[in-house]
Amino acid sequence: MTKVLSPLAVELASARSSLSFYKSEVQYLAAKVKMERIDAKLAKTDARLAKRAVAIAKAQARLDRLMAPVGSKAIKANKKPSRAKTTKFAAVVTELETATA
Repeated sequence: MTKVLSPLAVELASARSSLSFYKSEVQYLAAKVKMERIDAKLAKTDARLAKRAVAIAKAQARLDRLMAPVGSKAIKANKKPSRAKTTKFAAVVTELETATA
């Protein structure tokens, strides 16, 4: 013999089953949102680490260029010019020019 339920009891049973479905749906969506936040945080961290690696590589390249051995031409170009020396020949030529003038 089957139990006959009143329309109100059927509606109550239906509401309880839909309530359990929506609770599980809410739990699923909450977990999905949490995973999205974690993924975004990891992506942000990866981007920051990549940016830091690029900056370190750039600074290392600059340091390597500064520490590189300097060529002989660069050393000569960087020296201060020495004081001009007057030779005897130059002094004689200057005297002859003044005497003839």
